[in-house]
Amino acid sequence: MQWATRIFFVSLLIPVFLFAKVEIVNVEVEGFGSSKKAAIDSALVEAVSQVNGAEIASKTKRQLTEVVNDEDVKSSEAFNQEVSTITNGLIKNWKILSESLEGNNHLVKLSVNISKFKKSVQTERLRLAVVPFRAADSVKVNKTVSKFEGAITAQLENYLTQTRRFALIDRSFLAEQTKELNLIAAGSTTSMSVDEIVKLGNRLGTDYLIVGRIEKANSAVSEKKSKVSDTVKKYLTSTARITIRLIDVATTQIKFADTYEKTTGTSIEKLADKLAIEIGQIVLSSVYPIRIVNASSSQVVLGQGGKTVKSGDFFKVYQLGKKLIDPYTKESLGREEIEVAVIQINNVKSKTSDAKILESILDLSEAVNNQDDFIVRPFKAPQTKAEKQKVKKPKTVKKLKEEVEEEW
Repeated sequence: MQWATRIFFVSLLIPVFLFAKVEIVNVEVEGFGSSKKAAIDSALVEAVSQVNGAEIASKTKRQLTEVVNDEDVKSSEAFNQEVSTITNGLIKNWKILSESLEGNNHLVKLSVNISKFKKSVQTERLRLAVVPFRAADSVKVNKTVSKFEGAITAQLENYLTQTRRFALIDRSFLAEQTKELNLIAAGSTTSMSVDEIVKLGNRLGTDYLIVGRIEKANSAVSEKKSKVSDTVKKYLTSTARITIRLIDVATTQIKFADTYEKTTGTSIEKLADKLAIEIGQIVLSSVYPIRIVNASSSQVVLGQGGKTVKSGDFFKVYQLGKKLIDPYTKESLGREEIEVAVIQINNVKSKTSDAKILESILDLSEAVNNQDDFIVRPFKAPQTKAEKQKVKKPKTVKKLKEEVEEEW
């Protein structure tokens, strides 16, 4: 099925068919031309037009001019293969049913198998591409860095797929843009303008691009000898720092840009997983904030589930207020967000999740029934006494200890 993958690389098809399903359609067509090849070309273009429309047929017509000259048509098998290759598999194969001469002109009748594109449900979702994470020029690439590169890219893609909010561009398609992607990913983001990145995004047919650069990724093993025996324990520590940009291709705006750094007593792959989830949550909340879809006096239902949230997670609830406009550019700055509650996830389903209301200044049940808009954003609550000494407690979690004693 290699031809099916190659189809996606026809530039005119990218925006429409990137997330399309493919089926093979057989049509019988006639072609007329001053040579046998010209007649076959005419028939093939007509076949494409019947199945996929005039615009794609016009592209095919230009591609067929690159095929061998008329003498090589003698080998129909080789000609078949070359046509399939030059059209990126759009014309899968064909055979001549009949041929004749009308004066000095050739007339052929062909049976042609054409790849037809069918839109999938995903085409209604925002298209997003995760540019493979690469180390900055200042970072020496070793086995640990390579593992981190692959792990964080894969885990971020998995997380965003689980949200059911985005249609992610297939890696096999991204691989065809290797040169441009390497310019973006391998530390050249500092010299590459947003406009240049947006041009690539347009070629990819994507709405958003996630561009990440690895500033640090290492693992180290330390030893500690027991004070009461000769026992030596080994401890693994992994550290990583990455910079992220989420770019809106249509507006050329950077939706957000930030640097993340984390140290854990785990492998570099597990650290990558944790960072990817944090980044995924920020991406999701920037483009599609999680919303409350139902509420009672003590519980709320969120319109997000699966692996994107987990039991025990804390969220702040915000009521959306009036629209905010930049006084200089007149651009929309979104809507006012008023913090009204703190909730904790206690049940995760495939598409939704339930959360306990820990504290609230509103009757969320009444407000949701009145169709007020609410969104939720994740936040970290201190989990241990040691963490409480290091981390400033969020102002809305004053009563959290009393209500969820077991979490502290």
